[in-house]
Amino acid sequence: MSEKIWERNTTGLALHAQNRKEQKRQAVEHAIATLLREQKPVNFNTVARTAAVSKAYLYSQSDLRERIDALREQELAPRLRPPAAQPAGKTDAGKDLVILAKDRRIKELQAENRKLQQQLKVALGKAYEQI
Repeated sequence: MSEKIWERNTTGLALHAQNRKEQKRQAVEHAIATLLREQKPVNFNTVARTAAVSKAYLYSQSDLRERIDALREQELAPRLRPPAAQPAGKTDAGKDLVILAKDRRIKELQAENRKLQQQLKVALGKAYEQI
């Protein structure tokens, strides 16, 4: 009795998977373009929600991940810039105040250091006497 081995035809399955992959990628590209056009924040949450894909998918596609990271950094850059310098008159008084506070703190630390050194001498003397 001979059994006939059927050859599996998976071309349709592979073609369908390829089409779904392309549709997901197009949906993500369209979502990014839409968010940019509407001047909404571009991050993994908003892109995933707009494109109806999972965040895991976005993180797993390195080119999409890099693009979203770059767009997110562009949005955050203006917010992270340091504020403009204040007029010179106001900063001199502020600088003097900071210097006085630091001088006071230095004196406190020096006093504490002297106290700790004295305690160390006493402790070392007691340890030496026990030997």
